[in-house]
Amino acid sequence: MRMGNPSVRRWVTKSQQGDMGAEIQPATYKGVYGKAALFAFITIITAIVAELAVFTMMKADLEGTLLWVGIATVVCAVPLLIMSFIIAFVPSTVKVLGIIYSVLQGGLLGCFALFVDILAVPGISIAALIGTAIVFLISLAVNKLLEVRISSKFIRGCMVVFFSIIVVELIMWLLTAVGLFSYESTTIWWIQTAISAICVIWAAIMLTWDLQNIDYLVQSGADKKYEWNFAFSLVTTLVYLYVEILELLLRLVVLFGNKKN
Repeated sequence: MRMGNPSVRRWVTKSQQGDMGAEIQPATYKGVYGKAALFAFITIITAIVAELAVFTMMKADLEGTLLWVGIATVVCAVPLLIMSFIIAFVPSTVKVLGIIYSVLQGGLLGCFALFVDILAVPGISIAALIGTAIVFLISLAVNKLLEVRISSKFIRGCMVVFFSIIVVELIMWLLTAVGLFSYESTTIWWIQTAISAICVIWAAIMLTWDLQNIDYLVQSGADKKYEWNFAFSLVTTLVYLYVEILELLLRLVVLFGNKKN
């Protein structure tokens, strides 16, 4: 569960303190969104390649492929976590690590999307992608046309709610582990579906907040070198939104009995 982008918050604070002034030339919207498109393109292309490769392997050896994909998921998850922390605290590394991160992230998303399409409903990963695009366009409209601004107090309030949700999920996991609840329980699925829906809303709020912060940082004349960081933050938020929408669709499929037979 993504609790916000610490690097973006730190950049806003630095900008407010006047520590991010342009040394050569300022950041621009074209630069930020162009670099975000690059990260997104790498992620999507890698996801497609991974999905096709794994699908081909599954035709030859289903059990062996599942085993290797599981191992690869664990192996890739660790460097992704490490790189996200390095990029957050050493922004200058994003040019190189951001591309590597996008490749690994795309590979994991491709495998995940393939298994979801096979085990649930064909095309559900595409539906989640369309949903992500719609939310992004709405967030742009809210930020640019309506000029809706999210306050830091509101974000802090949301974070309290989501820390509470984490506690609830942990309690549910413990109760299920000791046998007091079952994953087959309809009540459990409804609770988890509600949590997924809230997470989608949170991701949409984070997306709007990221766009708002990017506006502030560009308009305040931040140095052009930070465009890579703004772009990386935006794409990671979009990926998080995609995963949450996909999870919500999966839970809805299970609840309404549309699982693939």
